[in-house]
Amino acid sequence: MNILAIDTSTPVCMLGLKIGNELFTNSQRVDRTHSKVVLPRILGLLQDAGIDKSDIDLIVYGQGPGSFTGLRIGVGVVQGLGFGLGVKVVGVSSMAGVAQTVMRKKRVDHVLVALTARNKEVYFGSYSKQNTIAVVNGNEGVWEASEVPFQAKDLSWSAVGSGWNLSDELSLATGVVPTDIELEVEPMVEDFICLGQQRALQGFSTNAIDAIPEYLREQVATPPKKQS
Repeated sequence: MNILAIDTSTPVCMLGLKIGNELFTNSQRVDRTHSKVVLPRILGLLQDAGIDKSDIDLIVYGQGPGSFTGLRIGVGVVQGLGFGLGVKVVGVSSMAGVAQTVMRKKRVDHVLVALTARNKEVYFGSYSKQNTIAVVNGNEGVWEASEVPFQAKDLSWSAVGSGWNLSDELSLATGVVPTDIELEVEPMVEDFICLGQQRALQGFSTNAIDAIPEYLREQVATPPKKQS
């Protein structure tokens, strides 16, 4: 199976192409220029792999949370490519991608991901390894760091993400003092593809036109105050 992976939810334009057991990658920090570089970089990957875009069997994309503009660009590209090629697509949580990368590189089984949202809010998710796959415990969401509704079991947890700048608030809310904290970790292409393949096997792939971003803002814990 030939799998194309796309994630534009962060300042890094992360692209990968898996052809059998061979992986081609093209990931680079581009900040706010995703719209200018994503399609040329995809074409470059296809040329490097020596295949045509019609040979793609599945598209895995980063669903968020993340940059509003970046997510819209990525999903738009996925919809256009997938629809034009008539292939299925499958969304992967950007936070689960981070957790998967940490689990593989550090060989740990439990990861708490917290990404900066706004003010003292964080996007938060708890993940445990099941058969080499990062699986979310409960739900991902966005909350005040001091009000994250998660009480960890008595396990060793690695913590990752910019939201852990608020480590005191998060530790108080969760009851966890992490074994280690890493503020800057970006998911690797191979981990996104691994999660995407698993989700496709579980029946979560969809038609390209149904690809959607996951902003998590519908769950915002602190709605903006009305102006008096």
